[in-house]
Amino acid sequence: MDLKKTFLKYFHYWPWFLLSFIVFLTAAYAFIRITPPTYESTAVLFIDKLKDDKSKIITINNEIKSNEEKVENEIRLITSNEFLLDVVDQLNLNINYFEKVYLLDKGAFYQVPFVIEPTISADKFPEATFDIKINKDGFLVTNHKTQKEFAIKGYEGTESLKGLPFTIKLAGKARKNPYIYYESDYKVSLTPTAVTLKNLKSSLEVLSDEESVGTIELNHVSNNPIQSRKILNEIIFLLDDNIVTNKQKVFKNTVTFLNRRIKDFSKEKDSIKSVKEKYLQVNDISALDNYIVEKTADRSQKMENAMLNEKQIRLTNYAINDIQKSGITQTLGTDYNLEIPTVNQMLLRYNEKLMEGQVILERAQTNNPAYITLMSQLKIQRQEILNTLKGYLSFLNQTNRTYKQEQNIAEAKVRSIPTNDKILGNIDSDLSLKEETYTTLLQKREEAVLNGAILDSNIKTLNSPETNYDAAIFPQPKSFMLGAFMLAFLFPFGILYAGFYLNTKVHNGEDITEVVSNVPILGHIPKINSSEKLDNTATSHSIIAEATRALVSNLYFLIPRNKDKKGNVVLFTSCIQGEGKSFCAFHTAITISNLNKKVLLIGVDLRNPQLNDYFNTDKKAAGLTNYLANKNEDWKGFVQNDSLYSKNLDILFTGQTPPNPSQLISNSNFETLIEEARSLYDFIILDSAPVQIVSDTLNFSPLADVTAFVVKFDYTDKSNLSNINTFIKNGQLKNVGILINGVNMKTAYGYGYGVNYGYKYQEIQEKKPWYKRKQS
Repeated sequence: MDLKKTFLKYFHYWPWFLLSFIVFLTAAYAFIRITPPTYESTAVLFIDKLKDDKSKIITINNEIKSNEEKVENEIRLITSNEFLLDVVDQLNLNINYFEKVYLLDKGAFYQVPFVIEPTISADKFPEATFDIKINKDGFLVTNHKTQKEFAIKGYEGTESLKGLPFTIKLAGKARKNPYIYYESDYKVSLTPTAVTLKNLKSSLEVLSDEESVGTIELNHVSNNPIQSRKILNEIIFLLDDNIVTNKQKVFKNTVTFLNRRIKDFSKEKDSIKSVKEKYLQVNDISALDNYIVEKTADRSQKMENAMLNEKQIRLTNYAINDIQKSGITQTLGTDYNLEIPTVNQMLLRYNEKLMEGQVILERAQTNNPAYITLMSQLKIQRQEILNTLKGYLSFLNQTNRTYKQEQNIAEAKVRSIPTNDKILGNIDSDLSLKEETYTTLLQKREEAVLNGAILDSNIKTLNSPETNYDAAIFPQPKSFMLGAFMLAFLFPFGILYAGFYLNTKVHNGEDITEVVSNVPILGHIPKINSSEKLDNTATSHSIIAEATRALVSNLYFLIPRNKDKKGNVVLFTSCIQGEGKSFCAFHTAITISNLNKKVLLIGVDLRNPQLNDYFNTDKKAAGLTNYLANKNEDWKGFVQNDSLYSKNLDILFTGQTPPNPSQLISNSNFETLIEEARSLYDFIILDSAPVQIVSDTLNFSPLADVTAFVVKFDYTDKSNLSNINTFIKNGQLKNVGILINGVNMKTAYGYGYGVNYGYKYQEIQEKKPWYKRKQS
C-alpha cells in the first residue's frame, strides 16, 4: 500500500476536510457555550451496624455479623419507589422554575419572584411547560405546546382559570416592586409524579464502598446544583428518620413478642410432662426391652424364610434350564434338591421309560413302532415336568413377595426402636430447654426495655452534600472538542472512503492494470472545453495538442516494423458508446498529419458516425458505405481533404447509415480499400464501433497493426475492461494499447497534468506584488 499516494488521494479534497472542521468545531464550541453545565453533587454516609447488636434478642456469630454490617438493605430502601416518592413530595419536585436568559433555560431553583399553587393532584399533572411574564395587570401564562394564553389579573393568586392546573402569585419581596420583573421571561415545567420519580431515579446513584464497610456514597447529577444538594439532604434526613422509626417498631414488636412468649411459656412447660406421659402410654415404652427382643427375633425369622424361598427359586430355575438343554434321549437329573416330591417322582418315571427305550433299541431299530410310541410318551412326560416346575416357580415368586413385605414390616418395627428412644430423649431435652429459655426471655425483656429508652440513629454524615464545580459532568469541553475534532475528520473521510469503494469507474492507470495487467497504457487525453477542442495545429502548445503528441509517440512503439514500407493501420475502438474514440481518432490523425505524414482518417462506425461533427459536413454525404455497397465505385472519389487542420490529412466519412452494417463491413471491399490505402498513406486511422455493443469492429480488426482501446475517465466501468483480455486471447484485437480519455485536471490525481502540462515559447514575466502592480 502506497501511503503517500493514499494520503494525497484524500488530501486532494482538503476543502471538504477544512469545511468539516469548521462546521463541527464551531458547532461543538457553540453547544458547550449555550448548554447549561451538568454537575455531580455527592454525600458520604456511614451506618454503624454494631450499635444494633445490644438490642437484639439472639446473639449472632462473627460471620453473620460481617454480612449484616453491609448496607444492601439501606441501598434498596433509598432506591425504592416509596422512599423516593417521599422525597418528591417533600421537595415538590413535580414543579420546576426557570428564568430565561439569552433564549436559554438557566436553572434558578426557587429564585423566581413568584410561586404557583397546584389546583389538581400531582399525580394528574400534565407533562407541560408554561411561559410566564409579569406585567402591570398581573401574569401572562402561555402553554408552550399549545400556545394557548391565560391572562391572570392581580398578584394575589386568587384567580383560577379553566385549563390552567395552578394559581400563581408574587412572592413576598417581589410584591413591593413588581415592575422590576416586567422585562424578564420565566418558565414553569410540570411533570406527573410517575415521570418525576423516573427522572429522579435516573439521576440518582447510590454506591457502597467495598473497602470501608458500612459506607454509602450518594451521587446526584443535575444542571441545578442547589436542587441536587437539597435532594441529597432530604434523602439523608428521610433515611435517618426511617431508621429511627424502624428501630421503634422493632422495639415495640420485641417487647410485645417477649411478653407473649413469657405468658405462653408457663403453659408450655406444664404441657411437656403430659405429652411425655401420653407418649409412653401409646407406645408401651414401659416394656421397651421385651419389645426389642420380640421384634428382633421376628425380623430374623422373616429373613431366614425369605432366604430359603430364594434358594428354592434358584434351584427351580436351574432345573428348568437343565431339562430344557438336555436331549430327549438323555437321562434327567434327580438331585435338584427341590422341596416338591411330585417332580422327583416324575423325574424317576421319566428315566425308567428312557431305560425301556434303550432296551428296545438293543433288539430293534429306531423306526420300531414300540420305540416311536415310547419316545412320544417321553416328550409328553418331559413337558409335564417342565409345566410342573414352572408352576412351582410361580408359586415360589409369589411367596417371595409375601416374605419381602413381612420382612419390611418387621424391619420397620426394629428401626422404630431408636426413634422411640430418641423421641423420649428429645422430650426430656425440650423440657430442660424450655426452663432455660424461660429464664433467658425474662432477661432479654429487661434489656429491650432499657435499650428502648435510649433509641437513636446509627447514621453519621462523613461528607455533607457538596458540588464539584471544577469538573462538569456534561458537557466536558476537552472531550467534546476532541470528539468534534475526530468526527470532523471521520465524517468527510467516511464519505470519501465509501465513494471510492463504491465507485467502480476508471480513474487512473492503476484501475486499469488491476484488470488488464499485460496491456500498455498509451496515454491520457485531458478533458477540455469546446473552445479548446480543435486547437491542435502544428505550432499549438495546448493541453490537447501536447497530450496527443505523447500518444503518437507511444503508438510508434507498438507499430511493428514494416519491411515493405507500407502504411500503418491504427484502429480506435472502445467498450461502449460515449467514451470518446472518435474524438481521440480525430486528434491523433491531425497530430500525425502535422508531422509531415500522409494520413487517411476513415469513419468505420456505420451505425453512429461522429466524424462529420468535427468537420462540419453533412452525414448524408456519400462515403464509405457507398463504396462498400458497390465495388465498382472508386473509394478515392469519396475522400475529402480539409486544409483547415492539415494538408496531409484526408478523410473518408461514413456516409449514409445502411440497414445491414454488419454484412456490409464484413465483405471484401473494405479489405481491398485498406490494402490500396496502405500504398498511398503513411497512416490509416480507423474510427470504429464499440466492440462490446456490436460485432462490426471485430469483423475487420485483424487488418489493423495497432489497436487503441479508449476508456473514459470516471465513465468506463472497470468490469468492462475484462473483455479486453478475452479479445486479445482470441486474437480478435492485435497490439492493443489503452488510452484514457476525458481526464479531469481539477479532480484527477496522479497524472502529472495541470497548467504545467504544456508550455509556450514566451517570455516568463516576473510576478509582482499587488501594490507594485497598481503603481505600474
